[in-house]
Amino acid sequence: MHMKVIVTGANGFVGTRFMQYNQARFQLEPLSLRSVDWSKVNLAGIDAVVHLAGKAHDMHSTNDAEYFEINYDLTKKLADKAREQGVPHFIYISTVKVYGDEDREVLNEQSDCHPEDAYGKSKLQAELYLRSIENNQFRVAIVRPPLVYGPGVKGNLIRVLGLAGTNLPLPFARTANKRSMVYLDNLVELLNSILEKRSSGTFVAGDEHTVSTEELIAEIRRAMHKKPRLISIPALARSILRKLKPAFYKRLFGSFVIDNHNTNKALQFAPPYSFEYGIGRMVEWYQSQSTAAQGSGPLAQKVSGEKSSGLV
Repeated sequence: MHMKVIVTGANGFVGTRFMQYNQARFQLEPLSLRSVDWSKVNLAGIDAVVHLAGKAHDMHSTNDAEYFEINYDLTKKLADKAREQGVPHFIYISTVKVYGDEDREVLNEQSDCHPEDAYGKSKLQAELYLRSIENNQFRVAIVRPPLVYGPGVKGNLIRVLGLAGTNLPLPFARTANKRSMVYLDNLVELLNSILEKRSSGTFVAGDEHTVSTEELIAEIRRAMHKKPRLISIPALARSILRKLKPAFYKRLFGSFVIDNHNTNKALQFAPPYSFEYGIGRMVEWYQSQSTAAQGSGPLAQKVSGEKSSGLV
C-alpha cells in the first residue's frame, strides 16, 4: 500500500511539483492552512506530514510579526496536532537563511545558526520547537534548501532569466564565486528519500556541484541557444559597488556554499538530475510562459508573485 502523506503548501512552488512528481508514489492529501479549523483536522492513519507551507522570504517585507505567525505559530500547531494524533513522521522544510548572511567558508548541518532577519529567525524558532517535542514515536526531519530553481521559479531568478534573454553583454565574466543551488526535482527526490527511509535529523539540500554567477548566466543562455556574451567589471568598479550596495553585491558576486556530503551519505542519496538538465527545464518553462504572456506586459511582473504576504 502507498504511504499516506499530508502535504501543506501544495499550491506553492515546491508543493506543486511535489504533488505532480509523486502522484503515483504516495497517497497524497493536501492540507490548506489558510483559516484552518484545528478542531476539524483529522490526521489519524497518516504516515507522514510534509510541511512546505510558510511565508516566503520577501526582501521588501516590513511585517516581521507575520513571519512568526506563519512560519512558527502554524508549524507549532500543526506539529502538536500531528503528535497528538499519532503521526509518526514530520518533515519540515526550513531554509539556509537560518545560518545568517555573514561570510563563512563552508556550511553544513552542524554549522552554528545566526539568522539575521525575521524570515530566518522564524524558521529557526520552528526548528527548535520541533526538536523539543521529538520522541521515538514522533520523528522529525528538518530540511534546509539553498536557492531552489526550476519550472515555476519566482523572485530574483525571474529577473536573471529576463536579463539572460536579452542580447546585451552582461557584467558577470570571471566572477569566481561559488554558490550552492538545488534543482527542484533534486529537492523532491531528497524529500522522497527521507520519507521512504523514515529518517530523522537535520539535512541540507543541494545539487552535486556549486556554480558561479558566470556559470549560471552562461548555462541559461546556452539553454536559450544564445552565446554567453559576458564581460568583466573592472576591479575598481566592483569595489565601489561593494561599498555602495553590499547586499546587491553579495547576491551577484558573493559565495554561499552548503556542504551536503553528510546528508547524502546518511541517506545513501545522490541528486539524480544535473545542473544543466535543471536549467534546461527552467528555461523551457520560462520561454513557454513568455510566449503565452506576449502582449500582456513584462513576464517578470506576470509570473513572479514574489511579494508573497501569506502562505505558499
